[in-house]
Order: sequence, then structure tokens, then C-alpha cells
Amino acid sequence: MSNEIDFAQPTNKLDEVLFDVKLRNIYSDFPSTENSTSKKILALNHKAVVNQSNGGILSVVGNNYKLITNREALEMGKSLFAHLYPDENPQEFIPYKVVAPMSKASVHIDLIHKDVNFDVWDQETWLPFLRTTNSYNRTYALSFEIGFVRKLCSNGVLFNKKTMKLKYVHDRKNKFEWMNDLAMIKSTTEIFKGQSQKLRDFKIEKILMVPLVFQVLNINLDLPENNSLTKKLNNLENLIQMIGKFTEGYFNLTGANAYSALNVMTDLVSHQNDYKNLMGYYFNVRSFYTKPSDWMLDFSQKIDQKPVNMAEYLKNTIIKLEDIKEKTDLDWMLN
Repeated sequence: MSNEIDFAQPTNKLDEVLFDVKLRNIYSDFPSTENSTSKKILALNHKAVVNQSNGGILSVVGNNYKLITNREALEMGKSLFAHLYPDENPQEFIPYKVVAPMSKASVHIDLIHKDVNFDVWDQETWLPFLRTTNSYNRTYALSFEIGFVRKLCSNGVLFNKKTMKLKYVHDRKNKFEWMNDLAMIKSTTEIFKGQSQKLRDFKIEKILMVPLVFQVLNINLDLPENNSLTKKLNNLENLIQMIGKFTEGYFNLTGANAYSALNVMTDLVSHQNDYKNLMGYYFNVRSFYTKPSDWMLDFSQKIDQKPVNMAEYLKNTIIKLEDIKEKTDLDWMLN
């Protein structure tokens, strides 16, 4: 379980992704037919996106590519956040989280404001955050999404609706694609509060937490038939132990309920820079951040409609875990 958000200390990882970049011409070397020297040929339709701090090539792009730097994207995010909350000083929007792969070819930067928050109930405070996503290798379009982060532990979740995403493609012919108005984005606060309260009222047994988290986060439970088996089992054991630790902590804080389960999931997802135990995380950060909110919406609707039998709800995942236990003695049950 992580620490409360420190508003006085914005993340120091921001400097790692705000390096200067430029588009540079690309040349190919061809042997000369007349002598042993090579001839440089200009690539007419492509350019390289180059990290100016180390000369590294981040990607090769076409001539229509519009370079938008991470610094520019961050300022655009602050401007949008200012439109969402016009009473607040844009200079007080702080980046509390930066998620980027080692290549730094893409980045997610999350902005919050200490005075923009709400309680889902007394003293259970969350803050809306604006995620700015940018890439230099076409992994992601420049986009802005709304999410929520828990003040006490900095666990975050993205609100996964197409109407909550503003997207811009890195192409000279494209403009902002406004998916919906800002009022719709701000309305998600009340939706999130309502869903949180429904989850708090639904009791969950500790013994079912591992299959629940594995099912929601879509953890691959297929066992490889090669030398990767030991690595796979070690990874699963690490996740089971961490889920057990988080379950104990959150159940003690907020009760044995689905809201605590949500916090276990978001803790795992939000702090992978430290935990590093969700396979494929950096290939699809957004997917991991939206899985808990997808489940939150779906499950709150299910418990509205009829009583939910959790053993039946998790039946297929439990069967897979039991099969793994039978084959490898890996125990998944929490005491």
C-alpha cells in the first residue's frame, strides 16, 4: 500500500520525459559503382524523431507527421484542466504521476489540483485527474482523459468511456476530435461516487480476492510448457502474496467489501513503476487503468439487478487456479 499524495512534491520523473526532440532527415548509404566510397541518399518521404539529449532515434515517421513535444502536450493538458475547473490557478495543477517505458518514446502524465476533490463518503477523498498521453512513435495519439485518484494512497483509475476522451492524431490535417463537452466529463464525479457506494455495500470474502483480482485484470493463467514455467509460477506467487498483503490492509481500512477490492486492484495497477509484476503493463497502460473502472460499472449494475453469487461469478477463474494448484502446488487461497 502506497503513501498519501504529497502535493508539495510533484513527481521528479517529469524531467525524464521533457527532453527536446526534433525531426531530422534520414539518409541511406549506398556503395558507389565508381570507387569504394559510399553515396548518401536522402529519404524523401520519411524523417526521424530524435531525442536531442542523447541523439537516440525514437521513431521514423512520414512527412505528414506533426511533432508535438511532451512539454507542449503537458501545457495543452493544463489548459484543458483549466477549462474543467476555471476557478483554480492553472499553475497549481501538478503532475503527480508519470508513466513511461524505458525508451521514453511514449508517456502518460497525470495532473491533479489539491483543491479539486470530492468525498465518496466522509473522509474517503478522491481527486479527479487529467491524463495527458503523448508518443513519438505512433503508439498513442495525443489524448486527454479523466480519471480519479484516491488521496490516501494515490491509487488511480481511468473512467473508461469513449465520451470521456479527447483525441488528437499526429497529422497535419487533423484537429482536436471533441468526443463530448466538458460538462459531460465533469459529471463522471457523481457516477463514480454512486458506484463506490454500491461497491462498499457488497460484502466479499477474503478467500475470493485472488480469483477476483485475476479475473478483473485478466491475468493470464495458462502455464507454458517450456523453461518459462518457473518464471511464470514465480510471477503468479508474487501477485498472490501482494494481493494478500493489500487485501489485509484495505479490508482493515474500509471493510470486507467490493470497494476494498477495487482499491486492491487499483493499487496493483497504479504503482507498477515500483511493483513491476503485471506482465505487458507498459505495452498497454491504458487497458490496465480502465479494467477496474469497467468492472466497477459492470459489477455495480449486476448487484443492482439481482443477488450475485461470487463463487459462481468467479467459477471459471477458480477452476483455472485449482488446475494450477493441482499441477504445481501453487496455493492461491488467502487465509
